[in-house]
Amino acid sequence: MIYYFSGQGNSRAAAKALGKALGMEICRITRRDVDNAPSAPPPTEDEATLWVFPVHAWGVPRVVEEFIGRLAADTPDAGAWSVHHMVATCGDDIGRTDRLWAAMIRARGWRVGGVFSLTMPNTYVCLPGFDTDSAEIGAAKLDNAAADISAIASRIADNRADGMRQVTPGSMPWAKSYILRPLFNAFLMSPRGFRVDRGKCNSCGVCASVCPMENITVDGRYPQWGGDCTMCLACYHRCPHGAVAYRSFTRDKGRVHTSSDALVER
Repeated sequence: MIYYFSGQGNSRAAAKALGKALGMEICRITRRDVDNAPSAPPPTEDEATLWVFPVHAWGVPRVVEEFIGRLAADTPDAGAWSVHHMVATCGDDIGRTDRLWAAMIRARGWRVGGVFSLTMPNTYVCLPGFDTDSAEIGAAKLDNAAADISAIASRIADNRADGMRQVTPGSMPWAKSYILRPLFNAFLMSPRGFRVDRGKCNSCGVCASVCPMENITVDGRYPQWGGDCTMCLACYHRCPHGAVAYRSFTRDKGRVHTSSDALVER
C-alpha cells in the first residue's frame, strides 16, 4: 500500500507514479481516513508500505503524524515487522524530516526501510522570500523527479531499498527541524491568516472541495476556514480565480498545481 498526503499535487503525482511502477494501490490521507484509521487493516509483512508526503516546516505534516499514530491501532500487533519506506517531496531540502518520520515508524513497532527525498516545484508562499518556481525551473524539477521515481521504484521492487538514505537535508538541518519547526507550528500554521478577495471570489466552492481536511465551508457566499487545518495550501493554489490569500504574504506570488499524471507522463 502507498499512503500519500497531498495538497498542491506534488505528492499525489509521486504516489501515482510509484503505484504504477510497483503495481501498488495508492490511498490518500484525508481527515476521514485519519478518523477511520484505528479500525483500518494493518500493514503486512508480505508487501512494503510506502509513505509519500510533502515536507511541512522541515518535518512530517501533522495530519500524517496523526494517521501513522492511529493506523490499525485497534488491531493486535498492528503490522509488527512490516517494512516502511518514505518518499518526502520538497521544494529544496527536508531538514531532519526523515529522522522524525523514522522515529514515528519505530514507535509503532514497524521496520524502517529506505528514506528518500524528491525535489519538486516549490509551493510554500506564506512568508517573505518564499515563492513558487518559474515555469522553466518547475519543469526541470519534474523531469529530474521522474527519473528519481524510476530509480526509487526499482530499488523497492528489487528489495534493495532497505537501509538506503537518499535525502537532501540542506544547511543547518537539525536547527530547521528541531528549533524552527516547533516555532512554525506554533505561530505560522494557523488558518486564521486566510483571506478572500471578494472581488474575485464567485462562491464556486473549489477551495472546499479540494481541502483534504474538510475544513472549509462556503457559508453564505464566501468560504470560511475552521480550525482543523494542516496548511497544505490546496485552497490557495487551486482556487481558479486567485481569490484566496494568506495575510499579506501571498500578494503577487505564484500559484501552481501539479497534475496527478505529471510524473507518469515523463
